[in-house]
Amino acid sequence: MRLQNLILLLILSGLFDTATPQIVQNDMFTFVRIKYSAGGSGYAFRMRYMTDSWEVDYPTAEENFLQGLQRLTQLPVNDQALAMPLTDPEIFQFPFAYMLEVGHLKLSQAEADTLREWCWRGGFLMIDDFHGSAEWENFSSEFSKAFPDRSPVLLPKSHPIFHCYHDFDGLPRVPGLGPLMYGRLYEKDGYDPECWGIFDDNNRLMVLINHNVDIGDSWEHAADSRYPTFYSKIGYMLGINYIVYALTH
Repeated sequence: MRLQNLILLLILSGLFDTATPQIVQNDMFTFVRIKYSAGGSGYAFRMRYMTDSWEVDYPTAEENFLQGLQRLTQLPVNDQALAMPLTDPEIFQFPFAYMLEVGHLKLSQAEADTLREWCWRGGFLMIDDFHGSAEWENFSSEFSKAFPDRSPVLLPKSHPIFHCYHDFDGLPRVPGLGPLMYGRLYEKDGYDPECWGIFDDNNRLMVLINHNVDIGDSWEHAADSRYPTFYSKIGYMLGINYIVYALTH
């Protein structure tokens, strides 16, 4: 076992109440990350480091989180996450997907059409790691290509996604490592964490939008001494709630 994995396991063993009810599924859960087209200043910045926006934290964040998900829920989990473009027809084999850095997102119409169809067929999309008003405006503009007839709705604290496994009083603050290194808990003008949703005609939550938080960093840096264990604990607990909700609703 790699030292990093051992450290992560030791951290996780102290984070959660192992008496939490267990959930078992017949099929193996696979974590899918969406590969998408990108553009804008954020994309240009990342390209200098040979990293596209979609692959920030990949695959360490997922690999770490999946270890915790399997150990703490005993879900049958595929320990290798997949990165898949929206235009890959295989995406319809998977009910859960993750997308981040949507503040720099540029969707083609083909990607938007597939995203809409996948969500209508029962897919659950978790969005993470975008911050402030400018990135929200870009996200809203790009997602209107897929959902021109509906807008995000702010989720109340009472929504079942905050209570289906661990109990939360709404979306807690989960900062990224970058701002923490500068003594901040926020990025840009995104001071307060917000959780929004896009629903289908039957009031099923299709798209979960985590704004002004960086849950992926809480997974990726769980064994990093620079990142507080407190926030990793919250990030893992939130992620477990999201997966459990996605698989049971």
